[in-house]
Amino acid sequence: MAQVKLWEHLGDSPVLQTPVFEVLRRRCRSPKDGLEKNFSCLAAPDWVNVLPLTDDGRAVLVRQYRHGSRRLSLELPGGVVEPGQSPEETARRELMEETGWSAADFRLLCSLNPNPALFGNAIHTFVARGARPAGATCFDENEDLELELVPEERLADLITEGLIDHALMVAAIGRHLLDGRRPA
Repeated sequence: MAQVKLWEHLGDSPVLQTPVFEVLRRRCRSPKDGLEKNFSCLAAPDWVNVLPLTDDGRAVLVRQYRHGSRRLSLELPGGVVEPGQSPEETARRELMEETGWSAADFRLLCSLNPNPALFGNAIHTFVARGARPAGATCFDENEDLELELVPEERLADLITEGLIDHALMVAAIGRHLLDGRRPA
């Protein structure tokens, strides 16, 4: 049986620059037939999301409008890793900006590729224990979020009921729930 091999990366050409990502034309050589081919890829900075948990067992979620789906979406707080910031610094900043809450205990749960067919970046998920109100929110220009406190034991139900349907949120929460099933 033949073994799958890496394609040779020949270069990228910008196609479109947006405030959120860049569309690239990626030129590669096939290891199978040696032919050069073009692919469309999206270049974006890393992202973070954070699952804030209160001492009384609630998850701090945000509800916001999403232009792609044209619907409200129940999600974890999160955002883009800014240049010069670590993923944890970004998670702490985004939690405060989007919810007005903070937490002392941040732990990296996982780092995943959002969609390897298109993206080369990572999304880093943190669990923040001991979340508590700490100040005012500071939304970005186009953000309008509403805070929602949900019992942690309801998270799986919100996914199975379709109330949380953002794939990156489902992956993050699912990973958290799986970690809770591991023996100590």
